[in-house]
Amino acid sequence: MIEIDRVGKTFHGAGGPVAALSELSLRVADGEFLALIGPSGCGKSTLLRLVGDLEQPDVGGLRVRGKAPRQARLDHDYGIVFQSPVLYEWRSVRENVALPLEIVGRPARERRARADELLRLVGLADFADAYPRQLSGGMQQRAAIARALSFAPAILLMDEPFGALDELTRERMQLELLAIWAGAPSRPTVIFVTHSIPEAVFLADRVAVMSPRPGRVERVVPISLPRPRAAETRADPRFFALITEVRAALRDA
Repeated sequence: MIEIDRVGKTFHGAGGPVAALSELSLRVADGEFLALIGPSGCGKSTLLRLVGDLEQPDVGGLRVRGKAPRQARLDHDYGIVFQSPVLYEWRSVRENVALPLEIVGRPARERRARADELLRLVGLADFADAYPRQLSGGMQQRAAIARALSFAPAILLMDEPFGALDELTRERMQLELLAIWAGAPSRPTVIFVTHSIPEAVFLADRVAVMSPRPGRVERVVPISLPRPRAAETRADPRFFALITEVRAALRDA
């Protein structure tokens, strides 16, 4: 369980203070796939960074699996995927995936076995010895997801991971992400930031709609589409109805 209670965050710069979040509360259940959506600058990424202990709130409380975010980070409860894959060009795909394990001193044999297991999970087993420049954008993002799963995290934080991809690749990656999520030995909790309403509806169990800055959660829309979801889900009348509902909530936020 991730518990966010009346959190606020203000940034101070040359132009004066900017309130990013105010009085934001949210609960995310274990194993849930939650999408965060809202207008640009509403604090979606800031909220993700607070949960992941990359920023600290000014006010309010955060508990992650019953712990402070810092302790959850030290316990390797998180995997984080950003919009850019951030792969090291001089390391093979296997070496990139194994990097977090290398940093904490895991033995080479264990690192290789875990990296190969994850590359099979994300469909990149045949590219273990390739280098990032030899992969497409979608394949690079799959490698980044594999790296984020290296510690078998309980929580996966994803900040617009498909935002830079073309539409067809993006839709294919959505299907692949759901397959990876469902295929993980212990299904992680996912918080997924996106600007795309169809993407949020297709992926999530619930969609949290945020207000303009300072951001707060104005409404949480349950997504009643059955799982597993497939390409055909996008033609389901319920899919379009939910897109309309989320769009209306976003417009009214």
